[in-house]
Amino acid sequence: MTKKINHKQLGEVIKHLYSTKSGLGHKIPLICYGTFGVGKSAVVRDKSMEIAEKKSKEFIEWNKISREKKDLVMETPEKYFVLIDIRLSEFDSSDIKGLPDFKGDNSVEWKIPFWAKLLENPKSDGILFFDEINLATPLVISSTYKIIHDRVFSESKINDNWLILCAGNKDEDRAYTHELASPVRDRACEVELLPPSVDDWTDWATKNGIDSRIIGFINWKPSNLHKVDFDDGQKFTTERGWERLNTLMSGLTDYKDIDLVSGIAIGEGISREFLAFCKIKDTIKLEEIIKNPKLLEKVTETSTRYFVVTALAEKYKDKKVTFEKLLEVSGVLDKVKCAEFVALLWKLASKYAIERFRKDFTTKELDNPLRDKYHKYLVE
Repeated sequence: MTKKINHKQLGEVIKHLYSTKSGLGHKIPLICYGTFGVGKSAVVRDKSMEIAEKKSKEFIEWNKISREKKDLVMETPEKYFVLIDIRLSEFDSSDIKGLPDFKGDNSVEWKIPFWAKLLENPKSDGILFFDEINLATPLVISSTYKIIHDRVFSESKINDNWLILCAGNKDEDRAYTHELASPVRDRACEVELLPPSVDDWTDWATKNGIDSRIIGFINWKPSNLHKVDFDDGQKFTTERGWERLNTLMSGLTDYKDIDLVSGIAIGEGISREFLAFCKIKDTIKLEEIIKNPKLLEKVTETSTRYFVVTALAEKYKDKKVTFEKLLEVSGVLDKVKCAEFVALLWKLASKYAIERFRKDFTTKELDNPLRDKYHKYLVE
């Protein structure tokens, strides 16, 4: 059975594999399986950026830069940490071997892709990421044997600085996957990425600018974070879908527009629930609650409490409310026995602005018993 891990563990595995070399002097490859939309590629990108920063190199996503920038990377590869994301499902076996170039002496030289030339440069550094490996044809998958294990691309040797990662969908995803042959699997470590918990997703969402309404809604109804039913005819709702919605609804204020983009991003059924959650804004007076937190005692709807708490945390991030005001609100919530909302408020505020929150929280002049009661919910 393949080892099942969460997103944080996958990040740690990637960092460890990058920093560890086999007896042959190169890095050990990894194959990661997981259902669609859960963030396999996102973890790879995040950890690539983290490694680049640690090594004081400029992070480059090869697929997103111009030809001019690629030429510059080729000229001075020691300055960059490069993520090359290759979708093997788009490849033909000739793309792996290269195209033949017949020479006058009756010999053949194989022309490889431009990005593959970077891999053989001894000064280059980065992660080669083969995504959708089990969506590729069996012939293409077989062609990766030498790349994954022998670190040879056509006739070019991949230098030892590069970590090779692969990712693929699960068989039950109905993605028309091909089973990886045993020799391919035996050439790498293997893990299965579990869907994120709501807490893990919230941690990621607060760090990546996800709209507070989306964060509040998911915390109110956790089952809507990832909802896939192949038989109900609805669009699948995944973590990637919520990120997509966050992009589409940026700057929108008209509910008709929000209803439209949420319907196409996460499916019509859940979008109706989400729109109703967004409309809570019109049923409460948030600024009055900020001025007089005791008004929260009259708020009994669970969905409204989630909306208020996430909105207040975002205002703390934007420095529109103080930590003292958060304590006032927390005191009211604690009084009406809503400990879970106090915990959520503090967790969100600490993740939005961890350094400022830590400074505010540890201020000696601020004496409040709630600090001792709820500090265990905070990120260390």
